[in-house]
Amino acid sequence: MRRTAHAMLAAVGAGLLGCNDLEVCGSTSKDITQGDGSVYRCVTAEDCPRTARVNVCVTDVSPIAECVSCEDSRCITVIPEQC
Repeated sequence: MRRTAHAMLAAVGAGLLGCNDLEVCGSTSKDITQGDGSVYRCVTAEDCPRTARVNVCVTDVSPIAECVSCEDSRCITVIPEQC
């Protein structure tokens, strides 16, 4: 009985390692635009509009989740690309 439980745990663990949703292979950036098509302007990323589920980007490294950033006084959304 214990061998079966250990074998099941090992199989589940191996399956999870093979499919890693957190692995990111880069990101794309997209301007955040207003209703009239103009780009939102910012001084810091906190100035940019975002929904409750979108965070402020904290590093320049590709994020594991969508976030907003301020680059060249423009608000942008950074979208991770899954591998």
